[in-house]
Amino acid sequence: MNKQLLIVEESLRDLKAHWFEYIKTIADVSANNGWNTEVVCHIAVDKHIADTLNTLPVFKYARYLDNNSKSYPGEKYIGFIVHSIRVLKAMWPVLKKKKYDHIFVPTVLIHHLLAWYVIAAFHPNRPKRITLFFVTNPGVWNKENKVALLPQKTILLKSLLRFFAGMVRKGKVTMAVETDGAKREFEQLAGFAFVLLPHPVPFLPKQQSTTNSYSGPLVFSCLGFARHEKGSDILKQVLLSYASSGLTDKKRFLVQWLDAFRMPDQTFCSNQELKSLDFVQLIDFSLKETEYANYLKQTDCMILPYRNSSYYARVSRIAIEAVSMGIPVIYTSGGWLQELMEKFGAGIGIEDESEQELINAIEKMQLNYSDYKQKALERITSVQEYFTPENFCKLLLQND
Repeated sequence: MNKQLLIVEESLRDLKAHWFEYIKTIADVSANNGWNTEVVCHIAVDKHIADTLNTLPVFKYARYLDNNSKSYPGEKYIGFIVHSIRVLKAMWPVLKKKKYDHIFVPTVLIHHLLAWYVIAAFHPNRPKRITLFFVTNPGVWNKENKVALLPQKTILLKSLLRFFAGMVRKGKVTMAVETDGAKREFEQLAGFAFVLLPHPVPFLPKQQSTTNSYSGPLVFSCLGFARHEKGSDILKQVLLSYASSGLTDKKRFLVQWLDAFRMPDQTFCSNQELKSLDFVQLIDFSLKETEYANYLKQTDCMILPYRNSSYYARVSRIAIEAVSMGIPVIYTSGGWLQELMEKFGAGIGIEDESEQELINAIEKMQLNYSDYKQKALERITSVQEYFTPENFCKLLLQND
């Protein structure tokens, strides 16, 4: 008889974000390993998702998606209680109908913790094990000291986490994260161990080109939605600097940028000025999987000038895909991207939010490309072994 896995994701509603591909990947691999997988999702789930996955649409509110549009007085102080009540109302009847061996919750926020504590401790049909997976980290990046600090507001999170200490020790609940930085911070707060799980990526074929066959202009790419936290404004200024200087020989840039985004000063940063640059190919539309794969195959070097204030302990799927294909990366030093490159990739680290260092890195990459490419190709096997969906599911379900 197959074991029963329940994936619970209130934000699984449409195809705009990563949740569908992420959950589908896990569901497919777990099924291949003898698990029957169901997915609790948003009540307004897209038809394609409902047709693809075995869904149970029950959530009317997704904290991750709806927080800005549905705030109320006092939410700052009691929001974690109100949303846990929402989760309990949705999940309690689901769990009364069927007993599951394992529940996996992929996007846990502080607002979910009371609900899962109550379920784990008191539901008569509680599962054998619950894995609560945190994709955001509690720390704040200090630009001056270039370190992460735990702010005063994490006191509540610390208290809620420690409710689970006994359950974690007994193996009834597993707390998990996907970066070393997040693991360090959560363990400091909770006082017990968190599990490190890889971000599961179904890999594309590696690039066919090698350092021996390379010729032509070097293609630098920056794929994914343009955002302030991803340093898209920094890359834009670098490209405008290249346009002014004329130093664009043997360089071509692929830049995905759909919409203007808001800057901290409330102005908007758009792609308008990049449209006239003949050395820039602007991708101003969403990419289908095959289109995205083709752009990755064209890429010689990936540029990821992500701001540490947002990304020092967050995973970039694009970075993983790049190193899995033997693509060198220009990346921001000091956080998860640096850890990824040191373990699995090859490239050049730059100072956080530095336009000049990004320019210097582009020139250095162009001058020494064959060396970086060779190192990147040599490390493909290790990154693919670690980030495979099979390895993720093996680590997630190994004690069941």
